[in-house]
Amino acid sequence: MRCSAIRREPMTEAHLPFLDSLGSPPPDALGALRREARARFAGSGFPTRRHEAWKFTELRPLVESRFAPAAPGPAGDFAPLADADLMVFVNGRFQAETSRIGTLPAGVVLCSFAEWLSRDAEAASEMFDRGGGAEHAFLSLNAAFAGDGLVLLVPDGVALERRLHIVHWCSSASASSSHVKHVFRLGRGASATIVESFGGEGRYWTNVSETLEIGRSARLGHYKLQQESLESFHTSHLALSIGEGGDYAGFLLTLGGRLVRDDLRAQLTGAHATCGYSGAYLLGQRQEAAVNSLIRHSAPHGTTRETFKGCLADRAHGVFQGKILVDRIAQKTDAHQLNKTMLLGDRAVMDSKPELEIYADDVKCSHGATVGDLDETQLFYLRSRGIPPDAARRMLIRAFVADTVELVPDVTVQAYLIDAIHHRLQAWKD
Repeated sequence: MRCSAIRREPMTEAHLPFLDSLGSPPPDALGALRREARARFAGSGFPTRRHEAWKFTELRPLVESRFAPAAPGPAGDFAPLADADLMVFVNGRFQAETSRIGTLPAGVVLCSFAEWLSRDAEAASEMFDRGGGAEHAFLSLNAAFAGDGLVLLVPDGVALERRLHIVHWCSSASASSSHVKHVFRLGRGASATIVESFGGEGRYWTNVSETLEIGRSARLGHYKLQQESLESFHTSHLALSIGEGGDYAGFLLTLGGRLVRDDLRAQLTGAHATCGYSGAYLLGQRQEAAVNSLIRHSAPHGTTRETFKGCLADRAHGVFQGKILVDRIAQKTDAHQLNKTMLLGDRAVMDSKPELEIYADDVKCSHGATVGDLDETQLFYLRSRGIPPDAARRMLIRAFVADTVELVPDVTVQAYLIDAIHHRLQAWKD
């Protein structure tokens, strides 16, 4: 056996230029927390492929970039959901003049994170991750630099009848960064529907951290459309807890971005909790997108459904790393995980790693992954009916991806996502 020393880069020196380009943390009541978070990142730097959760993600394009703090700017062209409350964030800052909020039920708190921080700095500080090490790098950067975001607090028994649409828009003449912190908390028996959409123009980096707490018997539909600029970078971390009988229905549609990374850390803390986390992706050119999820069952009779499907064209790279972990106490768990990818180019690559880690002995759990290409028989059938080749390909791709979108129980949101898929396919070059 031959052993060799591993060269370890001095993280502090290597990443200080990147850190310095981000400017100074906001001067607010979280000063000590922000300084600690900045120091944690300076000491650890970014994760590398030696970290298991990051072994398939190539961060070099992001690490080698420099991003100045994003300046205020106007909102771009976006399509808001009809009959929904609207919260607009431009370059990471809440834009009240573009937002529209109707009358809310008594006790509901819906405001910007900056406003919440001014009201209750102690509660705001508790929502930031304090973990160390390179694997927490993006959370540390978010804790250090997040200047705004959204806070939604729904008290026990309250149902929000209107959907909440959160629009994120970024645009800058030069490379810039925005760090956003969201907090969603639903009390016992509460319910809400949240739709997030991300878009922009130019070269920029969006770094989002979300903390989401679902109380006993509460229900949340949480749907995300990511169609950032093809020059942009997008990193996102969702920390989710689901109480007894709680129900989370999440969906992620990834269409844009040069480098995209979505992390989920979910824990089913109460019996009979349900976690649905699914998504679809359409990537082309040199796009790279990764989903890394850990769903932990820590109580009996829990249910998880996780399905991700998508298509990769040109030299795109997709990553799915999903683990379902079942603690010994979580008997009668029912969990299923599936990843299916269609490769549309000889140089497209998919890395898929579904995992089950089970310590209970009375469970029903399964996982699977498939990678293939377009069905030539189906393509021939459509062409034999007079459909042009490009149109036939788009029809098959749309049908493959739309099958996953149908997991979204809200038909209005379904239509919104399918329309985005249609426009993305129209822009593809065959």
